[in-house]
Amino acid sequence: MAGLAIGQKNDTLKTFVGSCIAICIYDDNHKIGGMAHILLPKNITNKSTKGTRLEGKFADEAIDIVIEKLTILYPYLKLKAKMAGGAKTFSHENDENTLNIGAKNIEGIRSILKEKKIPLIAELVGAKNGRWVTFSCANQSMFVKNKDGEQII
Repeated sequence: MAGLAIGQKNDTLKTFVGSCIAICIYDDNHKIGGMAHILLPKNITNKSTKGTRLEGKFADEAIDIVIEKLTILYPYLKLKAKMAGGAKTFSHENDENTLNIGAKNIEGIRSILKEKKIPLIAELVGAKNGRWVTFSCANQSMFVKNKDGEQII
């Protein structure tokens, strides 16, 4: 949880998310990508997570960190994104509920990607259950598996 990883060529990145989001930012020409396990859309603590084991915790920081780490490898990238997660994991959650973290994460990430002009190519978000998410750097496929089976986006 709250982790962040960068992969190249034949690497795969994997996490499990419920209301959290697995955001993958990648460049298909260079076969590289990064995955962050986002817990919350924004860091309001004024304490940076950069360089810690929690640097994937907040969308507003994690996306910047992934971009920075990818551009260290290749300075000129054409980045794209995919995401999965954002479930309503508690039965009392609804769209108006302030505890609906999944929906807030989804909207926060969409907003940040739009601001950074990174196209969101695919998403599998919402629902009411957790998911295993695996991202293949070799072909930029995101494999999303839950109790009902697996989808590739």
